[in-house]
Amino acid sequence: MPEPNPILTFLADLTPWVAIVIAVLAIMAACKKGLAKPVISPNAPVTKPGKWAWIAVAVLWVVVMLNYFDRQLLAVLNKSMTEGAGCIEMTQAQFGIVTSAFLIVYAALSPVGGYLADRFSRSFIIMCSLVVWSIVTWMTGKSESYEELVFWRAMMGVSEAFYIPAALALITDYHRGSTRSLATGLHMSGIYAGQVMAGYGALMAGDPCQMGWRLTFEVFGFIGVAYGLIVLFFLRDPKAEEAAATEATEEAAAPVAPQFTLGQMLKSIFTGRGMYLLLLMISFAGFANWFLLGWYPRLLQDMFAISEADAGPAATQWINIAKYISVLACAVIADRWYMRNKNARAYVPGIAFCLAGPCVLLAMIFGAEIGLVAVLALVAMQGVAQGAMDATLMPVLRNTIDERFAATGYGLLNLTSVGAGALVSWLGGSLKDAGTPLSTVLSLAGILMMLCGIILFLLPKKQA
Repeated sequence: MPEPNPILTFLADLTPWVAIVIAVLAIMAACKKGLAKPVISPNAPVTKPGKWAWIAVAVLWVVVMLNYFDRQLLAVLNKSMTEGAGCIEMTQAQFGIVTSAFLIVYAALSPVGGYLADRFSRSFIIMCSLVVWSIVTWMTGKSESYEELVFWRAMMGVSEAFYIPAALALITDYHRGSTRSLATGLHMSGIYAGQVMAGYGALMAGDPCQMGWRLTFEVFGFIGVAYGLIVLFFLRDPKAEEAAATEATEEAAAPVAPQFTLGQMLKSIFTGRGMYLLLLMISFAGFANWFLLGWYPRLLQDMFAISEADAGPAATQWINIAKYISVLACAVIADRWYMRNKNARAYVPGIAFCLAGPCVLLAMIFGAEIGLVAVLALVAMQGVAQGAMDATLMPVLRNTIDERFAATGYGLLNLTSVGAGALVSWLGGSLKDAGTPLSTVLSLAGILMMLCGIILFLLPKKQA
């Protein structure tokens, strides 16, 4: 393999030092502004979101794009990391444990991240998450043993558990009316952009860039921490008037910490059947989504005997293009339909899941007969359903539980979804080592997707 580019190597080696500088600046800014989260009444009048509402969406789009680039890059470089030059020797079941280590920590800490985001400055929590993400991505490339790799991927779970609940709660604090699904969808579209970019990670690590898998991770660690400067200067918690929720008194706009206990919060969240149904739905959806994130490139290699360089882009490009289009289109449809029917934001993903499940089943049962292009098209319907859910899940949640506890509620949903992902990551590798086709697992996921659609229609109805 050619020598790595010295400029890229130099920049990558700066990562820990830049991270220290960014962390110090973030702490100084937090000390100046305070760590308390502004109190915003869910009953306050709704007005048009201002410029900072859209700046928050734009800034966070890049953060979530980087997060999911890193996640998907691990799956795309499976063969390079386990069999190529400079590899870390491991079985496919062990590789599944690498992914599961991240998912287990991510799942376990998501409610904690949500709870902290409901009590403290969401922008500061996001900033801390980005710094940790950058260091862990960099250290992934520095790992020399299987144990080190497992440890650093577990640490990635710490970073990302604190990001998504805080980010979505921050965005939906700003966007409280007819732009809520659109703003959420725009942010979540960064997920799919990151996954599509990761599909070309094989080209960066191998031909034509020849960076190797290690330097590829190290360079993106530097990019993440450098972007921290943008986050530091352009991301802010909403003030009451900028959150489209202005109160009449000056005291109500003051950044006072919410007064509630953990017990009161959990009791409120689990009042009624709505949260239970959402947890069941998200576990089924997570089974399908996390399986595709972790094993779809390898499934295509096995099913059609294509190379890693061909399977990576094929597995990530089309399904994520479908997600990208869906998350924006379904956001607009849900917002407009919501103006006439307050349950529309649940119905839109419900319809999408009912259509996607049978498509995935057909692709897995008849894949060898119908060919690669047909399989990619049918499985892309899972992307349509996932995009619809990503655009509407936080709005649906805030429509189901007390909005003051939105980040904690989303953390609990993440716990359930990612827990299902950890199970399927391990299950996929174990079944593959035992000789069971990966298509069998995805067939089951297709059935669960149809159940997701049914559950979304069973959520408690909201009257106009």
